[in-house]
Amino acid sequence: MNYSKEELNLILLDSFEKLSYKNKYELLSAFSTFTPDWKKSEQNLIKTLSLGVYNKIREDFSNPEYLLGVLQEYERLQIECVTYFSSDYPEELKHTPAPPIVLYCKGNTALLSQRKFAVVGSRRTPPYAEKACRKITQELSANFVVVTGIADGADTAALESALESGTAICVLAHGFNYVYPAVNKPLLQRVVNEGLVISEHLPQIAPRNYLFPVRNRIIAGLSEGTLIVSAAKKSGALITANYAMEYGKEVFAFPYNVGVTYGEGCNALIKKGANLCENILDIASVFGLDLKTRKKVSLSTEESKVLKVIKSTGSAHINEIALALNLQTYELFVPLSSLEIKGLIVRMGGNRFGAV
Repeated sequence: MNYSKEELNLILLDSFEKLSYKNKYELLSAFSTFTPDWKKSEQNLIKTLSLGVYNKIREDFSNPEYLLGVLQEYERLQIECVTYFSSDYPEELKHTPAPPIVLYCKGNTALLSQRKFAVVGSRRTPPYAEKACRKITQELSANFVVVTGIADGADTAALESALESGTAICVLAHGFNYVYPAVNKPLLQRVVNEGLVISEHLPQIAPRNYLFPVRNRIIAGLSEGTLIVSAAKKSGALITANYAMEYGKEVFAFPYNVGVTYGEGCNALIKKGANLCENILDIASVFGLDLKTRKKVSLSTEESKVLKVIKSTGSAHINEIALALNLQTYELFVPLSSLEIKGLIVRMGGNRFGAV
């Protein structure tokens, strides 16, 4: 059976997981042709993995059933693999010091070639900062694919908001066989369906504390800019920000009052030169975004009808909307909330809603 270069690399990675990045690059370079050059990498492999492991890898690679089994397993798991040598590997990552050798992907891999912006923060993000995160993420998604993790707090808020008005990339710190935190399993599946989930790890790699800060280099490396929503003095979000600064990317941070524990990291970043960010205008001024150009938002039939009623007069009371559509007021709670999240209407008080 003939295999493509990407398939050969993937099969090798399945065996080479324990190798260092440097050794992986050297080995993949040797095996990036249809006829693997075992002699070229023999000493490197033996030195790194021992003679016995080297012989086992070479034996596996010479076994057609093993080769086919690896590829069929990823197909069964609906995982698409983008290797460092693939044409659709994101250029942004190639220019970082330790790019992932392979991106295991579920979802729309075309998002890897689009403009991307990272939004991350603490699991214990204050409610008012989480609300601001949702609003600015919604506005960012008109121009960028939002990149984040899947922790509770700011990451979850960013994902949910991005999916409401645009799309998102979620970067895992473990393999696809695990969901951490487990409570976010429905959200992760939604990202697979509507966006993209990626990991640099084989599916069977379990979550480990040390993998999360390493994962953050991918979030920063993929993105043109990074927004830190919240961060204590020691925070994973700060690690992401430091990677972004190291890569020469723009970093933004929400400002916090004195004494707010989960804002101390943000204030420290601003002192170091990060952009103080209060709203989308602070990001737009740096990236030259045209905020008048809005991404078309898909609406359900109910949402379209409700929006039409509100637009007809500029603003309307919930009772007026219900009367116009021959509905009960409780039937309007879902479409009104959805339209508000999508930024098409605003709550004016007294159960009145205005068109944006």
